[in-house]
Amino acid sequence: RRDIALASDVQRRLLPDAPPRADGVEFAAVSVPARRIGCDYYDFVELRDGGIGIALADVSGKGVAAALIMSVVQASLRLISSEGDVPPPLLAARMNEFVYRSTPAAKYATFFYAQLDGQRRHLRYVNAGHNAAYLLRAARRSAADPASPEIEELSVGGTVVGMFPAMGYEEATVALCPGDVLLAFTDGVPEAHNPENEEFGEERLQQLLRQTAQLPASEIGARLSGEMTAWIRDAEQYDDLTFIVMKVS
Repeated sequence: RRDIALASDVQRRLLPDAPPRADGVEFAAVSVPARRIGCDYYDFVELRDGGIGIALADVSGKGVAAALIMSVVQASLRLISSEGDVPPPLLAARMNEFVYRSTPAAKYATFFYAQLDGQRRHLRYVNAGHNAAYLLRAARRSAADPASPEIEELSVGGTVVGMFPAMGYEEATVALCPGDVLLAFTDGVPEAHNPENEEFGEERLQQLLRQTAQLPASEIGARLSGEMTAWIRDAEQYDDLTFIVMKVS
């Protein structure tokens, strides 16, 4: 029990104390472990050019072993990003090699990483086998529902990190506009189930994002967290729930 308590404390210390402050954008983040030791990882990295790196990972497995892999992901991200202007595809490729060589076979992590250029309002990203992040476009209307903002799914990238050696990755760049909202999340969010064993689902998640998009990032995060708690009630969860919200002001 003492070992598990210590591992849980170490795991919590790998996560940021608070989201960063930056001109023109607001951040919020929530992580709720399904068990005592969580295996989701998120981070914000200060880049040398003044930008902000936004990272979200979901480690395979559970418990102490998965938390140790999470520490490898955190260490490799911090080490590689500290070297300067490392493009997202190169960062993902180097992290893949780092995790592959440092963890047992068949262990891996899904990984989403974006670099925010606040001055030019650009977001460069790579998605390594992770759930596609949502980018709600405040000024664009959905073709299926003209009354609702369009939601773009950020899925460009490649496979998970740590499973295969010498993998290549692709990146994409999106322009940001005032009112746009980025929601990056782990699969525990749409797969969260209620006592009737019904999943929350991505459709409900997108609907909730559209309903709260006019709020500040902190309030969007609080509403999402509150809705997830109300949905789950007392149902035992099998996966961690983690998400990051970024709103462009």
